[in-house]
Amino acid sequence: MILVTGATGKVGGEATRQLLEQGRSVVVMSRRPEKADLPGGVGVVAGSPADPAALEEAFTGVSAALIVLSGDVAEEAANVSAAARRAGLRRIVLLSSASVEHPVPHGIADEHRAAEDAVLHSGAAWTFLRPGPFHANTSWWISTIRENASVRCWIGNTPGAPVDEYDIASAAVAALTRSGHEGRSYLLTGPQTLTSREQARILGTVLGRELDFSVAPAEEVVEVFARITGDRAAAVTNVAALRSPEVPWAEPTTAVRELTGRRPRPYRRWAADNAALFVPERPVPSQGGTP
Repeated sequence: MILVTGATGKVGGEATRQLLEQGRSVVVMSRRPEKADLPGGVGVVAGSPADPAALEEAFTGVSAALIVLSGDVAEEAANVSAAARRAGLRRIVLLSSASVEHPVPHGIADEHRAAEDAVLHSGAAWTFLRPGPFHANTSWWISTIRENASVRCWIGNTPGAPVDEYDIASAAVAALTRSGHEGRSYLLTGPQTLTSREQARILGTVLGRELDFSVAPAEEVVEVFARITGDRAAAVTNVAALRSPEVPWAEPTTAVRELTGRRPRPYRRWAADNAALFVPERPVPSQGGTP
């Protein structure tokens, strides 16, 4: 039996689907299973890695787990580690972050390093997946593209090789089900280096629309992040790291191919598959008669 946490998210959900296609027995954790659109054939445990009692139930009869964390990443990983030790779990694949390899100190990196450290003490064989920015991060642009064909980018225009969530999930499935990945960390990227402006250009080509592109000043983004998290100091370091030319995902890696045996998906494919998200919604025609 394989456990997947975060199974209603993009990576966890796709990994669950792929595991079921392989005929694997899967149990998932969901905070609100009654509202989760989960595939048939999966067991469901209500809760999250923030809930030690739910983890105890989830790990019962499980041999391997894909751990996708949200919220307080370090605390959730500590809970997972403790529950895994008690359950005698054999294998953990942790969805970590490429930020842990970033030379610029920042809060996101600190949180994920703490999560990895917790898993190291779980007693289970471990694999760390460290993706860079997701293709789906450009979903942040949906409202402004719909409204006025514009992109206002928060993370700057630093070149990087964003990765598709499908490839992250496929890498996770490989690490869960095949030997040879224990005790290894993988920096996951897509197949090409792109700036945010180049991603906007590709998306515009797919949509058949010319998109105006601008980068929000760092100070503006810091204020937005600080309002969301309540931690201005962390917002400053996180924004600086995201805009640094030293991002560890600047160039494509071979990790996806090494894990899955195939080339990772390009951003253009994600844009084509998700083009409908960016199309302005048409008003619903009136069903009444002529006034």
